[in-house]
Amino acid sequence: MDKDEIRDQLVSSAQRWARTSVDAYLEEPADQDFAVHHMAVAVEHIAKACLASATLTLLANPKPSVHDLLVLGGQEDKTEKGRAGLRTIGGADAVTRVAEVLGKKAPALLAALRDARNGVTHMGWGRPSSECRELLAAGVTYIDSLLPGLLKEPTWFWEHHYEACKSLVAKATSEQELRYAAKIRRAQETFATTTKGLSDSEKTTLLASLSTVPPPGMWGLLITAPCPACGSSAFVSGRDKSGEYGDVWFFPRRFGCRVCKLTLTGQELDLAGIEAQTLNEEPEPDPDWEPDFDFM
Repeated sequence: MDKDEIRDQLVSSAQRWARTSVDAYLEEPADQDFAVHHMAVAVEHIAKACLASATLTLLANPKPSVHDLLVLGGQEDKTEKGRAGLRTIGGADAVTRVAEVLGKKAPALLAALRDARNGVTHMGWGRPSSECRELLAAGVTYIDSLLPGLLKEPTWFWEHHYEACKSLVAKATSEQELRYAAKIRRAQETFATTTKGLSDSEKTTLLASLSTVPPPGMWGLLITAPCPACGSSAFVSGRDKSGEYGDVWFFPRRFGCRVCKLTLTGQELDLAGIEAQTLNEEPEPDPDWEPDFDFM
């Protein structure tokens, strides 16, 4: 069993679990339990990757069997089950050994992240949702601290989640701003996928056809606005109200772009700069509109 091969497999596994954790946290509604569970698995695997990069014997269980010692010593051909029957240290021991061998101390909340993972795994419950962000931030911080020793960059490890992870750790970024930025990035990725491989004329035709029809779930009154994610012409729906001096005020309630699938409501509209405004004339009603009480 080659230590470089095992190290790379563990790094790849940590990367997959970590990205899935961030996805679970940023989806709507957020899956808090999956987020902390997957981040804790990622932390365990990245810690084991660091140990494997030094020597595979550091992965040995405190009371290893002869089978474990043979496999970790490169003699798995002398065992019946091979690496499939290998028992290694748990996450807590892996983090402790990394601190002892490499001098990489863990954030204080890393133990709480591991406890939350165990609660979800064994009893189906985790920590309160209000703690989820700081637990994930502890995991991200720890992983980033180990990547240089594995000759990996955070931008490579997190890929398109890199900015979200930076915001996750930065206490100055509000929860709403974090989720808004994630929605914009996902919409931009959708736009890139939708228009990939199209010629300029094909792209123009597609965007023109998509941007003329409002998305479903909009309110009855519509105005057009540029999409903050892809720049296409999109729709803002809402209510109107006549002012005291004859002005017509339009109050936005929902934004929708058919091109990149971006939808915004509530405070997200403020973050996108979509605010109440006066109009020269009343907005045109959507003839196909039916009340959607989910957005009332």
